[in-house]
Amino acid sequence: MTRLLSVIILLLILVGCATHPPLLSTEPAQVSGALLDTLRSTVTLSLHSAEKNLAGRGVMVYRRPDQLRLIILSPFGTTVMEAQLAGNQLTLAYPSSGVAYRGTLGELPATAGQQPLAMLRWVLAFETPAGGPKDGIITRPTGQGEVEQIRLANGLVVEKRLSDGQRVRYHNYTVLAGVPVPLELRMDNADGDHIRLTLEEPEVNIPLADHLFAIPLQGLRLFPLASLKDR
Repeated sequence: MTRLLSVIILLLILVGCATHPPLLSTEPAQVSGALLDTLRSTVTLSLHSAEKNLAGRGVMVYRRPDQLRLIILSPFGTTVMEAQLAGNQLTLAYPSSGVAYRGTLGELPATAGQQPLAMLRWVLAFETPAGGPKDGIITRPTGQGEVEQIRLANGLVVEKRLSDGQRVRYHNYTVLAGVPVPLELRMDNADGDHIRLTLEEPEVNIPLADHLFAIPLQGLRLFPLASLKDR
């Protein structure tokens, strides 16, 4: 995972950057300790990398632990791009070009401009570690076999880092259905790529039908993900 994310839209992502850690704006007594199992939200997203700068609005749906669909729309409401993560499999669709790409995350070319997508499962795992301190830094293995460093403030995860330079910062926490949810996130990596994602009117832990996580591929030519060029 070297470059940072590019984008999509039936479902989307988050953002944030500050010198002081974001703190929960709701009384801690209102937090039930529930985990984030599902998320549906409209989103705004901006991407700045050596190859491109872009911004857009879209929609994102997420189901714990590893299902996600993301759609990015044009100012005219047409779909610019869709992304689907299911375990280690990534599907990218570009309806206006009539093409789609599918493969494992490891097959995504470093020059494709979509590497930030590989971060999404890691980014959305922002629950407070069980038994962790209210304030401080802890280190633990991730589900993908890497080691992450987590910074906590006021009992909330405010930053996570990986040894390869990937970092995400969480801001503007609110409590939804008893779950502390950051409405803003900022992601960056050692190559200088930056992504900012903001959740707008998110819904947490609601039933999400399976079809919401499927990209319609009818009428699109399907290619191996390894053949994707920079878009």
